[in-house]
Amino acid sequence: MPSNMGGQDKPRRLLDCAVIEYLHALRKQGGWEEYDTVRSVFSEGGDLYPGTTFTQKSHIQLVVRNERCIRGYFRPIPV
Repeated sequence: MPSNMGGQDKPRRLLDCAVIEYLHALRKQGGWEEYDTVRSVFSEGGDLYPGTTFTQKSHIQLVVRNERCIRGYFRPIPV
């Protein structure tokens, strides 16, 4: 079973990737169309303030499964 790796922020989300690929294997097996992209919200870290659902490390993860969907990319300029 893969596991997420890479320190506190876990930028190598191997388990997350395995779950998404398994979902698509099941969709294909069932004769359903596969998705080109997948988006999900992750709530990590402690609450930003009392009574909120926003967390310190809330983020959205985007997976592009079909490389033909990528028209270009940019590299941020180091500051």
